Amino acid sequence: MGKIIKVREVGDPVLNKMSKEVDITNINSDVLDIIDDLKATLEDGVGVGIAAPQIGINKRIIVVEAKKENVRYNDAEDIPLTAMINPKWEKLSDETDVQFEACLSVPAIAGKVERFKHITLQYYNEQGEKIEKEIHGFFARLIQHECDHLDGFTLLNRVREKDGFATKENRKKYNL
Repeated sequence: MGKIIKVREVGDPVLNKMSKEVDITNINSDVLDIIDDLKATLEDGVGVGIAAPQIGINKRIIVVEAKKENVRYNDAEDIPLTAMINPKWEKLSDETDVQFEACLSVPAIAGKVERFKHITLQYYNEQGEKIEKEIHGFFARLIQHECDHLDGFTLLNRVREKDGFATKENRKKYNL
């Protein structure tokens, strides 16, 4: 059972650093403990994804989980609790979509972010097995968002429009 760790918020220098790859030939108890802490922290909050830098660890590990009924995206799908080690993605097409995103590290604010709609995803699971799949829509957006954290970016770095921010309260109030 992992520990619930306080999520690092914007302004914390750890969120601006490039994360190091995990040695896939040595997925040891330290790596598995990080994954357990990420899972516990994600399940304790309201997010659908979390990256190791958000709990202060600059390693290329993310955990995602989403329940379709709890997500505000039309193309949301159920995503089982999944740990991804050294995730990488590539666009499958130039087709993009602009949507509001929220982030555990940017509390109270959501931002409009452009993301690719169709990507290929490659990662290693907790057993060190390589997984490759094509993903689309909300799942593709989620992976791009979490991988941004591994590269030292938050959604604040991705918002381009002057009117691209809203409080979470106003998103609900004005149906944004």
